[in-house]
Amino acid sequence: MAILLDDRLTVGLWPLPSTLKRSDVLGSITTPGVGSFELRPLAFANMAEAVANGDISSIDDYIAPYQVFTLTVTAIPTFPDEVILNVSFDPIAPIPAFTPFKAIIEEPNPFTLVSRTGAEIPQEIIPSPNWDPPLVNEQYIQTIGGINTATIGGYYTEKAFYDREWILKFPDVIAKISGAGVKYLRYEDIPQNVPFDPILFDKAPIAPSGITPATWYPLTKADAEILDAPLMEQYLKKTSGIVSYKASEIRKLRFFYIITITSKLPGTALPLTTTIPAFMTVQNNSSWAQKRLLYALNTPKVPTPLLGLV
Repeated sequence: MAILLDDRLTVGLWPLPSTLKRSDVLGSITTPGVGSFELRPLAFANMAEAVANGDISSIDDYIAPYQVFTLTVTAIPTFPDEVILNVSFDPIAPIPAFTPFKAIIEEPNPFTLVSRTGAEIPQEIIPSPNWDPPLVNEQYIQTIGGINTATIGGYYTEKAFYDREWILKFPDVIAKISGAGVKYLRYEDIPQNVPFDPILFDKAPIAPSGITPATWYPLTKADAEILDAPLMEQYLKKTSGIVSYKASEIRKLRFFYIITITSKLPGTALPLTTTIPAFMTVQNNSSWAQKRLLYALNTPKVPTPLLGLV
């Protein structure tokens, strides 16, 4: 049966050489395991120049959200006279027909003890609905099948890097805005003369808004440099003060695909179908957090009650 051409750079059996350098971080993260192909498009055509320009930190960097990429896989025969008929990224049942169809966290390693440098509260990243179908679907990722090759390209958004949140003051309430929506606390319900504890939001009511896991992300790179989601703009203009902003603590995610190769052997009536599990790692771009905070601080504001706003 046919297989994929392994170039040991951008397409190959996991782990590729650049990934193997992170073996200490990747311990115990074997999904999808031995036999799976890693897809690793180059973040820039000239990686050394990109490092020198500060676009990336290392030649081993992965692509980041909103970074346009293209990667082509090539099917090759393994039997004499085997003919490749088609190769595509189309999943087959029971895999959901979404691109990608699933994601998992890769870093921080979920199999190690949770920790966060300089903080008393351990880091804990809860699996998100954005990591499963249908929300895991990335609308700007496209795939094209062909006879011997298939291409995947476009860009990922920050939809799966969901754990970003703001705490803002309004004349009538203090609110936490995140992918879970807009939670609020009235000032009279907040304990006085003690440090404010964000855990109070755990049981707080939710104000009506258009913010959901399906909308909590920028659509373009230009938006990503200033906002966590387009709907944030209205809250930044109406706030009476910014209490805090927490950028995503997810550093790397794996996005999963199924590559299907159809081939035929001489003298056989039915074609052969080979399915190959594959995944692509995407790393967070942490540099945008500071830009978003600066944009929020510099946004002209007219303090307005939140409950009247929403």
